[in-house]
Amino acid sequence: MKKLEFNYLVNLILFIQFVLVGGTGLVMYFNPNGGGHLLSFIHNQVGVLMLVFFITHMTINWKWVVATTKKFSKKGKGIKKNYIVDLALFIQFVLIGGTGLIMYLNHHAGGQILRLIHDQSGILMLVFFTVHVVLHWKWIAGTTKKLSNNTYAVARSVDNF
Repeated sequence: MKKLEFNYLVNLILFIQFVLVGGTGLVMYFNPNGGGHLLSFIHNQVGVLMLVFFITHMTINWKWVVATTKKFSKKGKGIKKNYIVDLALFIQFVLIGGTGLIMYLNHHAGGQILRLIHDQSGILMLVFFTVHVVLHWKWIAGTTKKLSNNTYAVARSVDNF
């Protein structure tokens, strides 16, 4: 698998996980008893798995993070805006992932303060994640088109074989 394909796959899985975890989190936040054990199970299990994909995503994009951090003052407005949104997402993910993991491993840990940090950061993260997707939309659309064209070309060549 090529680097672009791997990066796209990790991002796609992370997006699906985010929708699942964010959606179940919102339901549980606004109606704590509405989701029952199934939503809680999905939220917790996918949330833990999401940490693995987040670390993978950061590893794939680490060179960009380092290069942009070193030359932040020399970067254009668009890159700076993207960097600030990504930094906010990183901080929120660390807060949400950290508090979520603590509560997952020890259901009695932290009480209301951890829950408040987790919930409020989660709601804020939904906003920043949406902005993140909008800022990266050209890459998402272009890569989707490129990979789907490649997949179509491979499928046609197999059919003609």
